[in-house]
Amino acid sequence: MVRYREILRLHNNGVSIRNIAYSCGCARSTVQSVLDRAKMRNLQWPLPEEFDDKEIYRILFPREEPKLRKAVPDFEHVNGELLKKGVTLSLCWSEYCQRAIAAGEEPYQYSAFCYHYRRWAISNQVVMHIERRPAEQMMVDWCGAVMQTVDRDTGETHKVYVFVACLPYSSYSYAEGFYSMDQQSWLNAHVNAFEYFGGTTPILIPDNL
Repeated sequence: MVRYREILRLHNNGVSIRNIAYSCGCARSTVQSVLDRAKMRNLQWPLPEEFDDKEIYRILFPREEPKLRKAVPDFEHVNGELLKKGVTLSLCWSEYCQRAIAAGEEPYQYSAFCYHYRRWAISNQVVMHIERRPAEQMMVDWCGAVMQTVDRDTGETHKVYVFVACLPYSSYSYAEGFYSMDQQSWLNAHVNAFEYFGGTTPILIPDNL
């Protein structure tokens, strides 16, 4: 075993690396490595008596903590959660991190999580192609999320219901907010959407209103 304590003692006394190596029966590269690590660990002579060669070795060459295993995301579960109202990929990542840490595993960073999810989605998602014709259909509905406006003078809040119209061939869309989902608002929304698109479609497809 390398005589760590003696190397440090001789170096403190001004002995050259060549002579330390000769005295301790080791290579000069070993002496230099010990001195470099001692400097890095701020280990200086004199040392306490209980610091024998084994203790010095433990300080100079500490065991590396085993790296945590990367937690494997359950992207099938994530994909199902994303179908729910108000669930985002960022929220799924936060929940994934909590589960990973609780299990003693290391979670992926958000960018890596999104990258692996996109790759999973491409390789696992089954998509049915639907033929569309330009300007044939307009899909219309009130979107699920309810917004609100705030009166700057009174602080009173008002619910805003968002009407959305989409031309499925091009995905060209129109959205407008209304304070009510009554029939007049519904009709006005269609008129405004037609004006925005610059024309009408022969087919209107409403969702489950």
